Amino acid sequence: MDIIIIGGGASGIFAAINLKKNNNRVLILEKNPRIGKKLLATGNGRCNYSNMNLSPSNYNNPDFVRNSLENFSNEDLINFFKLIGLNSTYENNRLYPVTLKANSVLAVLMAQLKRKKVEIETDSEVINIKRQGNKFKLFTKDKVFSCDKLIFACGGSSMPGSGSDGRSYKLLENLGHTITKIYPALTQIKLKSSYLKHLSGTKVVGEVKIYAGQKLIDKRYGDLLFTEYGISGPPILDLSKYLSLYNDINLKMPLINHSENFNRDEIYSFFYMHGDYSIEDLLVGLVDKKFIHYILRILEIDRNEPVGNLGKYYRPIINMLFESEFAAISTTGFKNSQVTGGGVTTDEVSNITFESKIQKGLYIIGEVLDIDGDCGGYNLHFAFASAYNLGINFYNTK
Repeated sequence: MDIIIIGGGASGIFAAINLKKNNNRVLILEKNPRIGKKLLATGNGRCNYSNMNLSPSNYNNPDFVRNSLENFSNEDLINFFKLIGLNSTYENNRLYPVTLKANSVLAVLMAQLKRKKVEIETDSEVINIKRQGNKFKLFTKDKVFSCDKLIFACGGSSMPGSGSDGRSYKLLENLGHTITKIYPALTQIKLKSSYLKHLSGTKVVGEVKIYAGQKLIDKRYGDLLFTEYGISGPPILDLSKYLSLYNDINLKMPLINHSENFNRDEIYSFFYMHGDYSIEDLLVGLVDKKFIHYILRILEIDRNEPVGNLGKYYRPIINMLFESEFAAISTTGFKNSQVTGGGVTTDEVSNITFESKIQKGLYIIGEVLDIDGDCGGYNLHFAFASAYNLGINFYNTK
């Protein structure tokens, strides 16, 4: 049985390792000059491959991923890597190779491909696929390949420089599959504010809420980092997909760290207790200096004004400390996104075997599916888990 895997990323490599037997031929077709290019960029080059708090609720389609996560947990992935020579560690529940180097992960996977004698053809972009009887015929620029079983593991549209440029969706459409709306996820958000250059580099730890008009859509907690274009940080990455799904988006966030440890009455009392302080001197004990300038400019308050003279401003100042509002313009796009939202609709793919319900012998795994997870290793884990579940069911159903 000849098996061809389109895409030499995390899911494609893992599928090849799990599918290769002594009596079959497994071939990876990769459009780049080497496989694993995108894997090297994950986790800022450290390869955050899973999370200690792994749950179906971390994904946009929990029912579809549930079986995969149950059959291949974070502990299973840790043990797999240990068996092929790589130990793991974690920080803030995020799992990494103990080397904290993505190239360590790729190196052990490459070694396993070599041991299993998996064939690899690089610089081989599939530009057309035809079904001929029970076989698939694949065309690249200068070669034609034929296989009994075809695995799509070609990623989405995020990080197009790594090869995931979205062109594979057309191939799947030609094979009869439906592609949902495609949009960037896990990326930064551009804000509308004349103060961004001043605020750039400032960080606050707290809960950010995202609204469509007046409707609260979601909220996340963590490190929020202002940049010259807008805002970043893990909570922002998680919320960024909503800019492609809703209109009139705005964010509300605190400027005071861990604002949940305070209440507004305490801050009111703090103001009354220090009425002889200048407003600047008072705020310096509450927030970053850059936020002081921002607050005072927005409210048109002189930084030397005594706090006792500002009674009418107490409420607006405290509102800004606990819930400053920023209008969102857009995300920073596919170029900077870590994952693609949307993809092959999951109604057309088995969540057990990952075989297409449209084309027998066609399998679809990883990011090209309409599955996206939170920031923190969840997407890479699904890439591995979907490939593993494909592998364990592949020969049992033949």
